[in-house]
Amino acid sequence: MDLAPLRHRNFRLLFIGQFVSLFGSMLSYVVLPYVLYESTKSTVLTGLLGVIQLAPSVVGGLLGGALADSIDRRRLIVVCEAAMALVVLALGLAIRFHAPGYPHPVWLLTAAALLAVLNGIHSPALEALTSLLVPKHEMPAAATLHSFQHNLCMIGGPAVAGILIGIGGPDLAFDIDFASYSIAVACLIGLRAIPVPEQAVDLTLESIREGFRYALSRKDLLGTYLVDIIAMTFSMPNLLFPAVAAAFGSSVYLGWLHSGLATGALLATLTTTRLNKLRHHGRIILIAAAAWSACMIGFGMAPSFPVAVLFLVLAGYADMVSGVFRQTIWNQTIPSHLRGRLAGIEMISYLTGPMLGNTQLGLLSGAIGIQRAISLSSLVGLCGVAACARWLPAFRNYLAPETGSAEALTEAAHEVAQHAEASLVPQGRISTAPPSGA
Repeated sequence: MDLAPLRHRNFRLLFIGQFVSLFGSMLSYVVLPYVLYESTKSTVLTGLLGVIQLAPSVVGGLLGGALADSIDRRRLIVVCEAAMALVVLALGLAIRFHAPGYPHPVWLLTAAALLAVLNGIHSPALEALTSLLVPKHEMPAAATLHSFQHNLCMIGGPAVAGILIGIGGPDLAFDIDFASYSIAVACLIGLRAIPVPEQAVDLTLESIREGFRYALSRKDLLGTYLVDIIAMTFSMPNLLFPAVAAAFGSSVYLGWLHSGLATGALLATLTTTRLNKLRHHGRIILIAAAAWSACMIGFGMAPSFPVAVLFLVLAGYADMVSGVFRQTIWNQTIPSHLRGRLAGIEMISYLTGPMLGNTQLGLLSGAIGIQRAISLSSLVGLCGVAACARWLPAFRNYLAPETGSAEALTEAAHEVAQHAEASLVPQGRISTAPPSGA
């Protein structure tokens, strides 16, 4: 991997703090559904946990995106992480005081919703802050490092969570998560001389609408959202993994299925550095999204478990390539004063696809069978990606700015921003200034 972004002190501190925090969050991510199931023995209630968290995440994302463009981003992240630390601390204490039983499920679901809304507010600000700490020409490397961080935690966090449940109980996992948030907050406080965004906006409904207008005015950005939503909506089988494991003959396979995607994604972060030098980012995303769908077709048709896992690893690889280049386009071309609001829209786009995908595949599998549903639905997704390539030429032909200098990249990003913002100016009004409210 290209480690150049880590030479910047502020980015290095943020990277370390969020690495620790994300690992701790993965412990809570695994333990909270476990505690909910153990306290209710209800697979229905446990399965609804994701749906219960979706609405707070969307609301938090919209609010957090607007807040990130109107107030100090570091302060917003610190407040959110401190609040999430208190929630997981309260979870740990509640479990310890209720031993040998568990807290009431209403408390568990309320805590899950609180974490979801706080994370929704936190994530756009974190994305927007990152774009201020790294030069534009190092954004692809920063995106790769972020992906490496995420996938390593996705693989290691659940394994450690299982061990902690066995040796110390679920409350220990929440205690460690609280400690991880404390480290992240300390790293954030240590950041110095953070560049100030070009402009700040007031927190209003109009400022949120402005973010959506900007996103819709840029067909290249629209392509990054639509391609991912389509690919995930028709090819995200996570909730079917227990049934797939049973179809192959053993529940022991379940862990391998979950780790297959994360393993492929981690391999991508370690082996795709050369791709960062290519400029045809739109085509790379389209090819990667198509490869994801094609691999999921193969997963559904796999004749044996090892073949199925191989297709999952390849799918995870393709998905991570798509994710890295989508993040690069966002960070290189979206102006700083809009970055928070657009990060909120991005978060909604990558949350929506997987949730819809799991839901529709669950319904379809009940009608035509698990493997057939995955393959047929993924074929539809592949056709959808091809349609995006056909009907979104601005996205298909998108070229990243030249890598000759940071100044050239910044100038190119400003040209893209000015072109998009010009389309927001009412007819008959000629102005080079940003739209009203910016």
